[in-house]
Amino acid sequence: MKKYLNFFVLLFLFNLVSSSYAANFDYFNQGIKFFNQNDYKEAKYYFEKDIVFNTKNEKSYLYLSKISAINKDNSQQKNYLDTVLVLNPKNEEALYLKILLNIDEGDFKKAQETNLIFGKVCKDLCSKKNDLSKMIIIDKK
Repeated sequence: MKKYLNFFVLLFLFNLVSSSYAANFDYFNQGIKFFNQNDYKEAKYYFEKDIVFNTKNEKSYLYLSKISAINKDNSQQKNYLDTVLVLNPKNEEALYLKILLNIDEGDFKKAQETNLIFGKVCKDLCSKKNDLSKMIIIDKK
């Protein structure tokens, strides 16, 4: 009898963990769905909810930074990008967006520093490196 009870408790815990994982995964996907529909308020809600259950999901932080950029909240965007880069210093999209934010804020020294890192890690966005370099030099004059 005790073996059966242990088996059912174990089965219950397994189901609980697996359904919790599925729900967490669903928050991120729901956020993506609303983001793609330009419903940024709902998207933000789901990305924040995803972070509650998965504090190291750099993708949720990245989307939250994009939403902050759309809402013209540079301070919040910077915080989210910094979090992404703490979790993954080689996240090239976050580096790219951080460079653009630095340029927008007129901090060309930080933009140049981040651009150097970006140049070392870029794989998918390398074509944008020259454009960034031109923006940093042109805007610096």
